[in-house]
Amino acid sequence: MEEPILFLCLILQKLGIPSGEYFYHHADKYGILAKIFAPHMVYGYFISILLIVLAILGTRKMEFIPSGLQNFWEFVLEALYNFTYENVPHGEDGKPNIVPLVYPLIVMFALFILFSNFIGLIPGCTCPTANLNVTLGLTLITIIYYHLLGLRFRGLGYFKSFMGPMIWLAPLMIPTEIFSHIGRIISLSVRLFGNMMSKELLLGLLTFLAGPFFAPLPIMCLGVLVAFVQMLIFIVLSLAYFAGAVEEEH
Repeated sequence: MEEPILFLCLILQKLGIPSGEYFYHHADKYGILAKIFAPHMVYGYFISILLIVLAILGTRKMEFIPSGLQNFWEFVLEALYNFTYENVPHGEDGKPNIVPLVYPLIVMFALFILFSNFIGLIPGCTCPTANLNVTLGLTLITIIYYHLLGLRFRGLGYFKSFMGPMIWLAPLMIPTEIFSHIGRIISLSVRLFGNMMSKELLLGLLTFLAGPFFAPLPIMCLGVLVAFVQMLIFIVLSLAYFAGAVEEEH
């Protein structure tokens, strides 16, 4: 199957910047720029800039009764806040309130992943989350951050959770817990990557074999649902890991 035509990469090529699948896979020949401007990186930059621009446009003229883009952002942010509040400790029953610490990260995850998933449905664009490097990077942020939360709220006692309920079980529980946390990395990154990559491959194959019009339409409609569900799964699991890291085990 031929290399897909990616508009942003073509523009960069016209500017003399090695950008595209061919340059990325021959980075030893074309240098570090071929990796910096790989397709998944280029569209990741684009989505980041797009979100910043939309945020500025939605907040530059704040109104008491919101409308337009401000109304959209208030709805999205309030929905994500309520979802975060319901799924992590928020100060009840003597538990710590970690909502202010995890809410900004969840907003970033939700918006970046959702826009990344959706942009792959636009002809001439590619889905950044269909690349394992992107999903692994997002996953490592979650993994490192929930360990930091555990250390902040539970101190060195956080590591007791790796040893099991009884000290004599530690030789058995420590390797089990380590493999469990490694499994979380694989689960978060590969699930998102696999679903987005399979959607990209199906769209490419249907377009190549059956034409660019009606044949890919069912997969594109299904891709809208998959894009939203995969974003939701990622933030739900992240919230579960954040909550589990700060809550005392019984």
